[in-house]
Amino acid sequence: MQKTGWLRTGFAMTGIMTLAACGHRDAVDTVGNWYNQYQGGEIAKQRPPAPGAHGDYPRVGLTPRTSVDLPSAQARQALTARMTLQRNLSQHVVVADGPLTIAAPPPPPPKPRPATDENGSSMSVTAPGQTPPATPTATPNAPAKPAGTDKPVSPSKASEAKPAPEAALPEVTRFAPPPIKPGELPQIGDLPPVAPSFPGFAIPRDAELPDIAPPAYDLTEPHGTLIRFNQASDQMASGQDGVIGKVLGARGPHDMIFIKGFGEITSFQPAEQVLGIKLGLLRARALAQTLILRGVPASDIRISAGALGRGARIDRSPY
Repeated sequence: MQKTGWLRTGFAMTGIMTLAACGHRDAVDTVGNWYNQYQGGEIAKQRPPAPGAHGDYPRVGLTPRTSVDLPSAQARQALTARMTLQRNLSQHVVVADGPLTIAAPPPPPPKPRPATDENGSSMSVTAPGQTPPATPTATPNAPAKPAGTDKPVSPSKASEAKPAPEAALPEVTRFAPPPIKPGELPQIGDLPPVAPSFPGFAIPRDAELPDIAPPAYDLTEPHGTLIRFNQASDQMASGQDGVIGKVLGARGPHDMIFIKGFGEITSFQPAEQVLGIKLGLLRARALAQTLILRGVPASDIRISAGALGRGARIDRSPY
């Protein structure tokens, strides 16, 4: 009994020490490590540390140590202006095209339904556009049949009556151009002159073609500081307090502040532009209320609105 107790105590201590040593590993890693040690060889050796594991942390503020080759400030500003014009042009073109409307499918034609006259007998009602069935008419000169010769028409024969003739469709004609003889091929004009070639540059063949003239839209970016709003809403986006505070910090004690809000129209229809101007006025008024809460007198604020644009603009010069 005493030996069994010592064995249990030893196994318990060994298990506790094993779990304490492998606290940072899970069961899969521990079993894998045991198998590698049992297998021996190169896989059982201690792995070397990663390069630079014991070195000092690099100073991010000192990297990169070499100067980056960037375009000049004037070239970057010109590129930004060109991209701004392209963005405004695409926005105006999308609005000019209007939303994509899909016409609803036409309703199915009404089906003829039987109607009942005053005597209780049923009669068929002809739908609009449907050819009414032919009704037999009495011939004045037809000889009268003797009594008893009329036979009742069986229901099977009555159901086999011929339907009304359908309207004939127009014939489909195919146009076959006359064959062209080998000696009568159309003459193709001369190609444009070859563009000058430069070593290291591939110039396309249509480089000399003139560009398509864009519509005469006002693509200039409005002046002032942009205040962002949520889409189709007069609620300002989060994170605009610092921008508004920077604008008010540069304002003098009696300087006027001009605000212009913009809508988000999808077409140039008059009704759509009215909705866009209403949204722009709501955004301008919401921005004006924010400025009044920050201590700006209401008499020093002027608001206006536009149908197409982004958010609202605030500046000390009029729009």
